[in-house]
Amino acid sequence: MATIHDSYFGAADESTYGTAVAPTKFFEFTDEGIEGKYERIDSEAIRAGTRVLRADRFAPNAKGAEGDVKMEVLSGGFDFWLKHMLGSVSAGAPSGGFTTYTATLGDLNGKSFTAQVGRVDNTGTKTPFTYEGGKVKEWELTNAVDELLKLSVTCDFAKETIGAGTGAYALATPSYVANTKLFSFGGGTVTVGGSAFEINDFSLKASNGLKDDRYFIRSGGKKSEPLESDLRKYEWSVKGEFNGTTHIQRVAAALASGAVAQVTVLWDGPDGSQFKVDMPFARFDEGPVTVGGLEVVGQDLSGVALTDGAASPVTITYKAIS
Repeated sequence: MATIHDSYFGAADESTYGTAVAPTKFFEFTDEGIEGKYERIDSEAIRAGTRVLRADRFAPNAKGAEGDVKMEVLSGGFDFWLKHMLGSVSAGAPSGGFTTYTATLGDLNGKSFTAQVGRVDNTGTKTPFTYEGGKVKEWELTNAVDELLKLSVTCDFAKETIGAGTGAYALATPSYVANTKLFSFGGGTVTVGGSAFEINDFSLKASNGLKDDRYFIRSGGKKSEPLESDLRKYEWSVKGEFNGTTHIQRVAAALASGAVAQVTVLWDGPDGSQFKVDMPFARFDEGPVTVGGLEVVGQDLSGVALTDGAASPVTITYKAIS
């Protein structure tokens, strides 16, 4: 009998948006909240003697699915997400059992995936829920003292299919990248403007600016691929201790150039892997310094990652198990 321990989350890149494919990559996850969205179109007509909507006077209106998947970043397999997060990924030549992937700002059009979640009911039956036409709308990387590096992706899907079928809709058998390791806070280092800065909390939250309601009058009612319709936004924050006025001076700078500095966060894995986030033009928007009692004065810095028109606002370098 299956139990909650047999739950799984898998995904695979699609060749055509909204055309389901069987999952080939599986990810350990801590939480998922993908839900199908189903609306009803009610009749508004007047019929003599009718005071309550009749049971045959509404039309089902499926609106795809959406939700978050939360994962702990491992030293293998997460290159899958980079192209859906940022758009462009290049892979270096394998060396010493590792491949280095570099993700930068790029076109998200034509990049979609199918996801499948295996969920177990209270009778021990495992049911596949398949989601096609997957796009990453938002994502967030986080790390804090005594914690692991985590990734949360907020996904949008064109359709939910409930229950086992054939091909892409069959119940999957999960398999995972072997010998992967975790990235812990203990392997992290941070530099701001080229100088080391000790922090106890990090967050980078991104929005891909997708228009996800591209519905048209046509058979089946399935929407078209979400397209970028707004500027992407990358919001960063770090929490540390007040160690001088350098950072607060960036917030208070009279010139735009003085409010920008490079922020780099690097995690070394125990197996030789690495995960690095680089923001060459991080703008400092907030960094208050206040005394909150008899304790070390802290400083919470936050802002957005920008571009000079050439460099990617965010570059993720991932040295992963080949």
